[in-house]
Amino acid sequence: MMALLASIILLAALVGLTLREREKPTWPEAFLIDAFGWVQGVIYAPVHHIADFFEEIQNIKSLYEENAKLKSNLNDYSSMAIQVEVLQRENKKLKDDLYKLKDISGQFDLVSANVVGRSPSSWNKEITIDVGTKDGVEKDMAVITANKGLVGRVYEVTPYHSKVVLLTDKERMGISAKVLNNDEKNIAYGIVSGATNDLSHTDKVRVEMTGITLDTKVEKGQNVVTSGLAYTLFPANLYIGKVASVTEDKLGLTQTAELEPAASLGSLEFLYVVKKSKAEAGR
Repeated sequence: MMALLASIILLAALVGLTLREREKPTWPEAFLIDAFGWVQGVIYAPVHHIADFFEEIQNIKSLYEENAKLKSNLNDYSSMAIQVEVLQRENKKLKDDLYKLKDISGQFDLVSANVVGRSPSSWNKEITIDVGTKDGVEKDMAVITANKGLVGRVYEVTPYHSKVVLLTDKERMGISAKVLNNDEKNIAYGIVSGATNDLSHTDKVRVEMTGITLDTKVEKGQNVVTSGLAYTLFPANLYIGKVASVTEDKLGLTQTAELEPAASLGSLEFLYVVKKSKAEAGR
């Protein structure tokens, strides 16, 4: 009992000495403090560096994600800017076309169309446009450009697309045409029947008008339009082109005129299908 009491008194004395502020610690305390400091330093330094390492990784990941987001936004902006530019260009083109077509649009119902297909193997012969029966397009309707230049005729139609045989196709194109002049009693008629050269090798496209009688005068620079005769497919006065040259055939029985088409047949983009005249539509 006395030993236990003595131990308690000794422990209390040691605690008191430890808690009391001293100028320097005892050697056991100094040893423990130094030992703990060394161990703490050995552990803390690597842990601190590891923590910094993972923090840097997180920062790099955040920067990467932010950079990817900025790139995506930039790509979206660039794509949107291109789309806006295309739409503005198309809008301007359509406004210009509307102004050019204001006289003919008063006579006919027109369906605007985009060229969506043209094969190199049939460059002189046909194109595909993005309108069809759903838009009221029918076989043998005329197709023109904004300057009212005749391009060709519809020869095959699906609900959403149509194939157009071009003015330059010698096998499937034959248009009754007339040469405009001041003498209504001496109008030259003939058949426009395809190109005299290959569109894929030149910008100077020429089409042929044959069967012009010798007693009618045809001169370079005169305008040629569709005749609109009862047995023909096209309405009258659709602009075909200008006379570039005139020659007699080998037998000297008729004249042949080489025409410069009004439509730029080598680079077709926006077109119009001539459905029917306003008068016919109202019947």
